[in-house]
Amino acid sequence: MPTVLITYDISTDTTRAHAAAMLQTWGDRIQRSVFVCTLDTDDLHHLTERLRQLVNPRSDAIHIVPLCGTCWDGITTIGQATVQPDTLYWAVP
Repeated sequence: MPTVLITYDISTDTTRAHAAAMLQTWGDRIQRSVFVCTLDTDDLHHLTERLRQLVNPRSDAIHIVPLCGTCWDGITTIGQATVQPDTLYWAVP
């Protein structure tokens, strides 16, 4: 599943709050307006369309940046910043 970095600069408080709430259901907040989301292609398309309908294209900006596995493995953090490792699950029939 693709991992993407989603950032936003939204001018209206209400719209910004809606965008943040929406993104928190799909991924992890790593900064106030920056999220990391791991989504399948259909979910990414659905989320992109919902964000497109939410914002004002004349005053707001959203960036959705794909992160390849090599890019993700090369992330450097400084200070209190952390990168959450993938959670592994056991499937028992």
